[in-house]
Amino acid sequence: MEHSELFSNKAYFNSLRADADFGVSVVYSLFRNAVVQRLQGRGLTEAEAAYCFGLAVVDMAHLAEQEQDSEAASVEVFLEQLSYAHARIRYGAPENEVLQVPPPLNEEVLRSTQQKAMVWSALQQIDPICREALLAGATDPAEPCAQALQRALPEEHPSTEMLQAALADKTGFQIWQHAEVQEKTWKRPSPEKPAVEQAGRNLWRWAVLALVGIAAAYAGYQFYFRPKTIAELYASYFSPPSSLITDWEQRNQGDTLATELFQERCLFLLQKADAFYKIGSYREAMDPLLLIVLDTTAPCRSDAWLYLGLIQLHLKDPTTAIQCFAKIEDFERFGEDIYWYQVMAYLQIAENTPQQRERVAKAVELAIPNLHTPARRARAEALLKNLSP
Repeated sequence: MEHSELFSNKAYFNSLRADADFGVSVVYSLFRNAVVQRLQGRGLTEAEAAYCFGLAVVDMAHLAEQEQDSEAASVEVFLEQLSYAHARIRYGAPENEVLQVPPPLNEEVLRSTQQKAMVWSALQQIDPICREALLAGATDPAEPCAQALQRALPEEHPSTEMLQAALADKTGFQIWQHAEVQEKTWKRPSPEKPAVEQAGRNLWRWAVLALVGIAAAYAGYQFYFRPKTIAELYASYFSPPSSLITDWEQRNQGDTLATELFQERCLFLLQKADAFYKIGSYREAMDPLLLIVLDTTAPCRSDAWLYLGLIQLHLKDPTTAIQCFAKIEDFERFGEDIYWYQVMAYLQIAENTPQQRERVAKAVELAIPNLHTPARRARAEALLKNLSP
């Protein structure tokens, strides 16, 4: 069984986010040997393959920092693809149709990582006091520390801009340091005690697997069994329409009169609001809706008040949202929506006042008898259960 099959991709990315040193040790322990051996089979030396694997781990850590987990089949496949992509750029390895650069990475990003690694390797060679000064921003070329770094760099060193980018990339340098420490443990064992060292390494790998398993189990327990916060509940249950026009059409399906009146007097303004709403420009979406509610004879005023309330929820103004819902006159058509979205507003209010959890639970309890759509009623009952102590 491949080690990458034991846990989800997200578990490995999470380990890099939570503890860089431990995360790098996990990745090296489980994937380094297999990836390096496969790259050697494609013509790279062990040193070249190992160097590219270290670069791939840095890129993986950057993705983890940006909350962009890999969508590859497994982390092992992801690291192999990425390592080989680095090898093609650095060593001119032959093209391979199977191994492609994993998105969102591209050749420019990979070249940047390689040039930064050149700077980080040079940083490791200079005095620690100078290293800290450079990382803190002391990059005046006339300063002795900056000159020491220039001497440690290879002849074809990166541009000044890339050098500054490498010094500013604290995450990348930290991961590179951890990777170099891990790589030292993979040096070929001396002839005297190869079996003992290999046994120790295998023991360490299984210890890492056990630690990852424990961490994953604990995280699962925390996620599934602890009481969810108000913010988590709101994020789970607030599911507004993605399009105002589509929502209106679904709501009035089969109502010929409403459709005719809508097309005559509301369509243009609601289309303008929807265009802004769909791209997240909520404040701009409010203006056409306000023109509708100011027209006391408009047949879609209740729709506009509902959508204004939803926009206020998007804008984190639950008090104004409740006021908008209260202005809806057509209670027969909108009663269920009013009850449900008022509950969402109460949840949003309670995000900053957790002591109101019981009050929100009471609001949900009162709303349930007025929710006639089976799916929404089931969601409300599940929400009430989650709010209960």
